[in-house]
Amino acid sequence: MKVIKHILLAALGSISFCGNAQVADTAKPAPMTVMASAPAASDTTLHVYAPASVKNTEQKIYDYQRYNHGLSPGFRVQIDFGQQKNAVSKTQSDFSGKFPGVPSYLTYKQPYFRVSVGDFRSKLEAVSFLNKVRKNYPGAFVVADKIVPPPLVQ
Repeated sequence: MKVIKHILLAALGSISFCGNAQVADTAKPAPMTVMASAPAASDTTLHVYAPASVKNTEQKIYDYQRYNHGLSPGFRVQIDFGQQKNAVSKTQSDFSGKFPGVPSYLTYKQPYFRVSVGDFRSKLEAVSFLNKVRKNYPGAFVVADKIVPPPLVQ
């Protein structure tokens, strides 16, 4: 029976809530109901019954990610911009040769074509990469942008 209590505590501890979620009313939420019985020899499933607020939070996170097409706020290093697409494309291919594995993006915001590189979650990471790139691209600078989030490294 002690093993089941530890499993339930671990399951409850792994449920996380999004920090941006807002609660509509100020009343105390109903306590979470967890029902478990001693599992039979062949039944090893654990059933957790969560309140509607948890389910709503999960749905909001899913909708937000779907709405943003998997993009999230972050930073990139802009290495070049200009009105001639050919010159900017040449800079992009030159960068890809010097820094393989670092994504580069060619965008157009009137009246300029821009080459920005990398997907950085924090400005500190972007500035660190800027220092590596600066000797090849002295006019480079950090810009805030929507990024494709890189996988978290453990």
